[in-house]
Amino acid sequence: MRQQQSILWQSLACLVLLGLCLFGPGTLPASAEVQVEASLSSLSFPQDRAARLTITITGTSRTADIALPEIDNIQLRSQGTSSQISMVNGDFSSSVMHNYLVQADKPGKYTIPPLKVTAGGESLTTQPIRFEVTPGGQQPGAYPTPTRQDGGQIAFIRISPTGSHYPGEIVPFTIKAYFNQAYRVEDIKPPTLRGDGVVMSQLSDQPQQTEESVKGRMYHVLTWETNLSGIKAGEHPISFSLDATLRIPQKRRVLSPFGGSGFFDDSFFNDPAIDSFFGSAERKPIVSVSPETVFTVMDLPTADQPENFTGAIGDFTLNVRATPVEVEVGEPITLTMEISGTGNFDRVEAPAFPENPDWKTYSPSAKFSNQAKSYTGTKIFEQAIVAKNAAATEIPPLSFSYFDPQQRRYITKTSKHLAVHIQKTAASAIASPVQPVPAATPAQSRSAAPASPAPGIGGGLAPIHLEAGSYHARIVPLFAKSWFLTLCAVCTLLLLTVFGLAIRRRNIEKNPEIERKKHKRLLLENDLKQIERAQAAGDGPSFLALSKTAIQNQLGWLWNIEPAALSLADIKSRLSENTDLLEIFQAADEAAYGGASLTDEKMQEYFTTLKKKLEELS
Repeated sequence: MRQQQSILWQSLACLVLLGLCLFGPGTLPASAEVQVEASLSSLSFPQDRAARLTITITGTSRTADIALPEIDNIQLRSQGTSSQISMVNGDFSSSVMHNYLVQADKPGKYTIPPLKVTAGGESLTTQPIRFEVTPGGQQPGAYPTPTRQDGGQIAFIRISPTGSHYPGEIVPFTIKAYFNQAYRVEDIKPPTLRGDGVVMSQLSDQPQQTEESVKGRMYHVLTWETNLSGIKAGEHPISFSLDATLRIPQKRRVLSPFGGSGFFDDSFFNDPAIDSFFGSAERKPIVSVSPETVFTVMDLPTADQPENFTGAIGDFTLNVRATPVEVEVGEPITLTMEISGTGNFDRVEAPAFPENPDWKTYSPSAKFSNQAKSYTGTKIFEQAIVAKNAAATEIPPLSFSYFDPQQRRYITKTSKHLAVHIQKTAASAIASPVQPVPAATPAQSRSAAPASPAPGIGGGLAPIHLEAGSYHARIVPLFAKSWFLTLCAVCTLLLLTVFGLAIRRRNIEKNPEIERKKHKRLLLENDLKQIERAQAAGDGPSFLALSKTAIQNQLGWLWNIEPAALSLADIKSRLSENTDLLEIFQAADEAAYGGASLTDEKMQEYFTTLKKKLEELS
């Protein structure tokens, strides 16, 4: 069936092309003007990369003869040709593009002289092109030296050196995936870490895209900037793998309706562009694996380790301030502690307030704001403190300790004393005595001005009406008048209409709580699917890691806590009776450090229990 459809499509393609050949000459001029243009993809590029030179010949569908010049320290490599046919307002036009890679042996300013092109029986020349080659942008020693196997591969991975580090230390790391431009690769997945004892932060879905030359071949390069962190001491072999799909175009076989080879075997009908349009492609999955490297994790020194050290590793500063500084006894003061720098902020905790009989403290809140890199930023803690009496005159110093991997020693940052003014609680205000109003003296009474006559007296009387006005049988109050009742009815009806529309609009709008529960259910379904796939593959470590993530996601939503911040201690304090989830979570933690394996029966038992308990929580 597929073969019959393929033959049918190929026959239709032949008929269409035959029609173009028969009726095309009426619209395509017999002697179309041939034009030649040369362009360079970049007029400035580094030495370790290349630019693309394109020579476009318009007015012909045939290839042309191009005389390539010899330029000192410049190499021109052919990358094939492509053709294009377009129709505008019934007029056909065709063009052929010759592609070359321009590579330089050393930096400098160069010029591509006019190129002589012979096409359509005419000899034409292009305009000269001036360009500059800058020194290579890759730093010496930043990446391993290319191996002999790198050249010519469809894809390969290079990684930056690892070195020796401490548990929990954030290590900037670079992964570069190279894809040969001679092949078409699609559906590229981010690299995954292979190995135990080391964790990697999540990779971006939009890596940096560049081009590089390796052993004379051009490669598309995807670069991911990420972080690695060791979780236990030792030497951990690690590598990175990447999944992608290789698209292999299938050669289109043109069947001549007249049999044998003939007009339809012309090179025009065998053009790669036409093959790509009418042909098909085979997709083949490929996996690229980086060379294995060793990530060494050293134990933190135990000598001189401060008591308040919580595992923070990096380089930090401490800034403490209090507002307001003038309060009454019992009024709260906000203590703001800012820890800025570079390191593992997930292990940075608020400095402990020293025990003091004059102060009462509350639990601090935390907020982290990072910069372009996730391991650089500021973590702000806000803590409410209350003075118990007026004897408190200052806030004692606070200290924060961390380990500096560059200096290989512990450092303690201590804040200064903060002066405050605590006032006693104000007593009830005493009412001020009312001053008596002095009585007026007889002289003041005599000197007082006479009272003004009441209005209407004398010339202020209303005029006398000689005719009687209209008479009313009875006085009707406003609320009993018909027009007033009608107005009230209209207003009431309008109010009810507006109220009904408001209720209808509120019912139409999505309920945030319903949406939140829906998202929670979808998240649980996705987590369970991933866990089930890991179970089917028999991957015990992945099964436990995904189970831990599912528990964190559901409990984080339930308790309104960042899922990644939930630890075994947090879950024990809140789920004292739910031993099943605690058992699975503890097994996942132990597997992350010890690499324990699970049997198929144990994974099935864990999966059934996990699904039941998490569905009950949702």
